[in-house]
Order: sequence, then structure tokens, then C-alpha cells
Amino acid sequence: MIQAGNMFLPESSLTICITMKKKYLIIAFIILSSSFLFAQDFSLGLKDGATWSSINGRFDFKNFNQTQIKNRVGHSFGLLLNYRATRFLTLQVEFNFEEKGFKFSDNNFIGGGYSGNYNINYFTIPIITNFEIGKRVKYYGYTGFYIGFLVKVENYTSFISTSSSDLIIYDLSYDPTEVFNKQEFGGLVGVGIKIPICAEVEFIIDSRYNFELTKAAKNTDFDYDSNQWTKDTPDNFQNVYNRSLSISLGILIKLNNKLI
Repeated sequence: MIQAGNMFLPESSLTICITMKKKYLIIAFIILSSSFLFAQDFSLGLKDGATWSSINGRFDFKNFNQTQIKNRVGHSFGLLLNYRATRFLTLQVEFNFEEKGFKFSDNNFIGGGYSGNYNINYFTIPIITNFEIGKRVKYYGYTGFYIGFLVKVENYTSFISTSSSDLIIYDLSYDPTEVFNKQEFGGLVGVGIKIPICAEVEFIIDSRYNFELTKAAKNTDFDYDSNQWTKDTPDNFQNVYNRSLSISLGILIKLNNKLI
């Protein structure tokens, strides 16, 4: 028994009371948060699109120092929350899933050589400032920064040997999770257009360029031996940064319409 004032309550009853109070507080918080969003100039949106990504820096397959880097096409999608501060200025935060990475190959081998790709997936949170012009159809440009968290990274590599009369294909794929850093930080710039569908909904076409400011991968402690390579020779990363261009389509739903 627990005394509460002049009354004695069983412990089970007191636990129920505390649990109910917590539930009421959570419900009150949700109601107040919803009221705040609808009392301000907020919009919610969805977007989906494609990315063309590559790297800036040096990457070499094994000890081959003439590796050709190519763009990788990936997918991106996410949610966005937009706040209109003035007629021309909006602030936006997004929660995105982005597929980045790059392809590589050696064009110097005739009938053989190597090729592969790194698939690097991130959960990113961009924070953006938009500058808009236009009355009905709005054109905008923006800049900002983003924080990214590594979700998954994969490597697929094949090597075709022509050192003998028989064509030999080696599967040199491996798990590169420990090679890549778990977080990234970068900047972004972009442009877009908002086309009204109705009073509360806008169709958006958006294009942006992302540039990482922190290294995507750890630098490899590696010395070249141009006369020898083995399956255990690591790929060489030196000052590698992610770069990506994305184009997306989406919708933006106004929760209210205070500023016209």
C-alpha cells in the first residue's frame, strides 16, 4: 500500500494512474503539435526520382592505377516538410533514402580486364533554404546542407584473365562495409518548379547537385606493386568523396494557405 494524502492506494492502482497520465500527456502533445502545424504555413510532400552518382578522388582496383570511373544510376525517394517564412522564402527539411555509388572498369585490356560497381545507400536529412519567384507557377532555387547515415554498401567485381588459352572469370566481390564511413556531411544546390494542381496541392519538379564534404571511404594504407596482384590485394581509396545529381517529381500538400 502507498499513502497518497490521507488515502492509501494499492501499488497496482497507482501504476495505472501514472500510465493513464502518460497517455493523456502524449495525446495532448500530438494535439498541440497538430494545431501548431495547421496554425503555421506548413506543407507536407512526397518525392521520387533518379540519381546519377560518382566519386571525386582516387580509386584504383587492386594495384591497377588506370581504373576508369563511371556514373552509377540509382533511386531516391523521401518525405519533405516545408515552412513558408515569407512570400519569397521557404525553409525545408527532408527525410530521404538515396542510392549512391559508382562503376569502374579497365578499358586497356583486350578480351579481358575487370569491371564492377559499388552500391552505397544512405538515409539523408537535408536542410534547405528556398528562394521563390512567380505568382501561380513558382520557380525556385535553393541551397543547404545534409547529413547522411550509411544504410548498406555492396561491391560486385569480376576479373577476366587472358593469361592462358582458357578464359577464366574470377568473382572478386566482397563486403566493403568496414571500408566506408558510417556518416557523411555535405552541401547541395538545386532548382525547381512548382505547378499548382488545385488550391492545396502543387506538383513539383526538382533537380539538385549533392557534394560531400567528408570522406566517403577511409584512405587505404596501400603500396603499389605493378608486377603482382592477388585476390586479397585491397582496392585503393584515396580522398574519395561522393558526388550526385538527382531529378525528382513529387507533390506538396498545403496544410493551410495564410500567405498567398
